Amino acid sequence: MKDKFFLITTVSMSLNFFKEQINHLNQFYDVTLISSPSAELKEIATRENVNHKGIKMNREIALFNDIKSLICLIIFFVKERPTVVHCNTPKASLLGLIAAYITRVPNRIYYIHGLRYEGVTGIKRKILITMEKISCFCANRIVAVSFGVQEIVENDLTSKKVDVIHNGSANGMVIEDFINSQYNKSEIREELNILKSDFVYGFVGRIVGDKGINELIEAFQVLNEEYKDTKLLLIGFYEEELDPLKKETIEKIKNNQNIIELGFQKDVKKYLSIINVFVSPSYREGFGLSLLEANLMGKPVIATKITGYTEIVTQGENGFLIPIKNSEELKNKMEWSLLNSEIILKMKDQCINIVKEKYNHVDVMKHALNYYLKMKKN
Repeated sequence: MKDKFFLITTVSMSLNFFKEQINHLNQFYDVTLISSPSAELKEIATRENVNHKGIKMNREIALFNDIKSLICLIIFFVKERPTVVHCNTPKASLLGLIAAYITRVPNRIYYIHGLRYEGVTGIKRKILITMEKISCFCANRIVAVSFGVQEIVENDLTSKKVDVIHNGSANGMVIEDFINSQYNKSEIREELNILKSDFVYGFVGRIVGDKGINELIEAFQVLNEEYKDTKLLLIGFYEEELDPLKKETIEKIKNNQNIIELGFQKDVKKYLSIINVFVSPSYREGFGLSLLEANLMGKPVIATKITGYTEIVTQGENGFLIPIKNSEELKNKMEWSLLNSEIILKMKDQCINIVKEKYNHVDVMKHALNYYLKMKKN
């Protein structure tokens, strides 16, 4: 009988961080995915050929519901007796690691994809830091998604050793999916009413404040007034309850026909294929997956100088780094890329090669599996 390995996230979408890796892990462990109940949880478990368990967890602090979730996790752990509990995302990690600590699970992994307290102030910041410290205390193995996150966690949250698997990134990138992708760019442009002569910027992610969307819209608005042949694609969903945009930002988006909202898209490659430059002015990131996606499509990036981005972007080679929360600097770099489109085009091969060398899915998965298999020997 194989040892049991529980992989936990607050919402099922986050399980895609480990796409295909889960299925390979199932060769050596009896893997169960645990997340809030959803059709997507069942779909991912079916795709990866593993078990699943739906346990409701709230992303925001909700004391009564959090206690209910914790009790459900404790009961499930006592019944199933897992060898490894692998916790991801803040709330699932806090509850999962407390439950695993109480039930004496031998291997309690806290995989840190990002730090929510970055960019937050006041009492909420103190609460979030306390949650992180509790998670670190209950874990006996801590893994950071990047070297930048590793440094912050070791300095601020715990005296325990913090590991980074390979070069960082939870799962790496399936290189072939990007470099072999073929799209009819003329059709896509026509579908979106974008002319061949237009210079197109793109953003992929949640349309929220801490992704720097307020600054992005402000910068593009100023740029677009001077350069009418520019377009901005926004790919992602709004989170109005958690981190809403400013009202004036929403009005600018709705009233500017050169800002094209595409909502959530399963295949972002299609739209990345027609942009000239990818823009991500985020306030905080554990790791810049969207930057890797853009680079693999041969697109340079303009990104903020934050944890998780600085180790991906080499200035002038695969992108450019700008100060955080600075719409003027953002506008200036967007304008520079427009006026130097030939240089931008020449950066294509370097963008692809940097990702291929450092974040190949095959290499990341090999190192990750070796890391988790060591636990079977201990």
